[in-house]
Amino acid sequence: MTQTLLVLAGEDSGDLHGAELLRELKARRPELRIIGVGGPRMTPFLDRKLADVKDLAVVGFVEVIKHLPRLNRLFKQILAAAAEEKITGALLIDYPGFNLRMAKALRKQLPAVTLHQYVCPQVWAWKKGRIPELGTVLDTLYCLFDFEPELFRGYPVDARFVGHPLVEVVKAECDRAAFFTETGLDPARPLVALLPGSRRGEIERLLPPMAELARRWRTARPEVQWVLPVAPTLDSAFVRAHLGDAPVTLVRDHPYAARAYADAALVASGTATLETALLGTPFAIVYKLNALTYQMARRIVKVPHFGLANVVARREVAPELLQGEVNPERLGLELTHLLDSEVARRVRAELSEVRGHLGEPGAAGRVAEDLLGKLQA
Repeated sequence: MTQTLLVLAGEDSGDLHGAELLRELKARRPELRIIGVGGPRMTPFLDRKLADVKDLAVVGFVEVIKHLPRLNRLFKQILAAAAEEKITGALLIDYPGFNLRMAKALRKQLPAVTLHQYVCPQVWAWKKGRIPELGTVLDTLYCLFDFEPELFRGYPVDARFVGHPLVEVVKAECDRAAFFTETGLDPARPLVALLPGSRRGEIERLLPPMAELARRWRTARPEVQWVLPVAPTLDSAFVRAHLGDAPVTLVRDHPYAARAYADAALVASGTATLETALLGTPFAIVYKLNALTYQMARRIVKVPHFGLANVVARREVAPELLQGEVNPERLGLELTHLLDSEVARRVRAELSEVRGHLGEPGAAGRVAEDLLGKLQA
């Protein structure tokens, strides 16, 4: 009998991790039917696509409330499809708010279905009250960071450290000469990479101050070049509209090369900070939330660092700029510092420590083996 697996990813990083895992699942069991929500990377492996990550990619408390009716409709559609397809198991990839709610609904309506979460939600930073929920609702929790399984000791969930898939995924797509030739950029001049995020709201908040800095440096530091790798979840025209006349080159095909060959970067907080650390490019972490969302977040976030690269390193390997600090003047100061050759050399050495906390290559294969075994059990 053909088994059916429901897979849900809600943002670009989940689509990236999900695609690698689905590739491993299909390689091991081609007959496995996979339905769910994914982005452009996951889509080729889905036998039935229920929605796209763009339909779920909403960040912040206030923003979620605004989109709640649409998200609720999608939630019901996914639940109905799960029942119709008679799924054997569900694989929930990150995106904790939506996915934990889905896990509880599946547990109630389809009690025989096994529930597996890939990427532990950041309960160590906020919403520690979710630990008991995750620990009792889920069957398996695949953790990307070595300190996470300990949080679930004493709960029935099988919480295990599998390593981080970025260790093997993150590498330049082409060599340095090819990148500069294809983009028309000058390899002899300094290059700054801008990564304002993969969601529309992040672009709206973070890109304008970055663009203004690029405009100012067109006169103040004309030797500096700017490149922006556009996330698959975003439309280039939308990004360009928020850049205005800033002298920034957009790239789609070489997102890792754009960072690997940059001398410095400004990176939105999230998975992109880990990617940039693995590529060894000195960078500053930036983030700006809706004002109300920020005030609410301040009350519940309980970690000394908000940037993932710093959380993993257990110290600040990249400066963090939040809210009002994300302005052209402050961004310019940080970039000036990072572009100094002595500073860059020291920062690169510190960034190399991050890789040591992320485990060995092969995370997706290890998860696939374990998950397939549990689906057959």
